[in-house]
Amino acid sequence: MPKHTKKRSTIKRKHRRMKEHAEANKAKTLDRKQLLKEYDPYNIREWAFEAFKED
Repeated sequence: MPKHTKKRSTIKRKHRRMKEHAEANKAKTLDRKQLLKEYDPYNIREWAFEAFKED
């Protein structure tokens, strides 16, 4: 007896969902990168590293 397999429509639906999520994540990362560029001068962590850097 062959093992029961999922219907093609179910697989298509799953792939569509995965693709949508991937696109949403790409958009989020782009937004984050843009925000980082804008707020880079206010990045306190880098100031701390520069202030306590050993010569």
